[in-house]
Amino acid sequence: MSPPTNVLAADRDQERLPRLLRLIGTGGALLGVLVGALDVAFGPSIRSWVGDKQNTTGLGTATILLSLVALASVVGSTSLRSPSTGQRLAVAAALIVTAGICFTTTGRLWYAPGTLLILAGLLAVAWARRAGDILATVERNWLLVLTTVLAAFYILLGSVTWGVVGALGIVGGLLIFAALVSGQSRRIAIPILILGTLPFAVVTWWSVVTPVMALLVLLLGGLAVARATAKPARA
Repeated sequence: MSPPTNVLAADRDQERLPRLLRLIGTGGALLGVLVGALDVAFGPSIRSWVGDKQNTTGLGTATILLSLVALASVVGSTSLRSPSTGQRLAVAAALIVTAGICFTTTGRLWYAPGTLLILAGLLAVAWARRAGDILATVERNWLLVLTTVLAAFYILLGSVTWGVVGALGIVGGLLIFAALVSGQSRRIAIPILILGTLPFAVVTWWSVVTPVMALLVLLLGGLAVARATAKPARA
């Protein structure tokens, strides 16, 4: 006996949104990678198109890396059979944060990919609403979201800093991301979080921004990991 027509229509409607999200999000992220590559290769020749920035190589690299993070998040989540509300909101955060930050890195070149990523982020929010109570999920995961934003800024700051110091910022941001998705083991997540946070803050101790960010990452990220790995109390 075949399922009722209304059930099949509902199933198709449920599948349409993640497909659209994947299409627009992937397109925006890939276009963002292209824009970052153009900034690295031709930035000095097209400064009026990239916000008249001086360090076009670093900012272009940051744009590429953040676009790849957005791409991985949207492709990974939409490939899951039934992602949770939190996972869907994480996609929205990755897309919108990437779009917002990169508006400051590549100027007018970012208008098209930024608009696509914001649209995809709004679709991800709508997708999350279908999975559960968004406010309750945000309340449970706000520490994770804030730490994710700080990790994105680590990558950005590292990309606009020259040499080994800049590399420490980029690698540090990626390690912070890795700590947040490393699974259910504090023994793995906490050392990765510390390793990603401290080196860049130590070598840029003279600034105000990075030491404060490091303290926030360790505090918020540590609490997020502790909450994610907490074992339920026995009855």
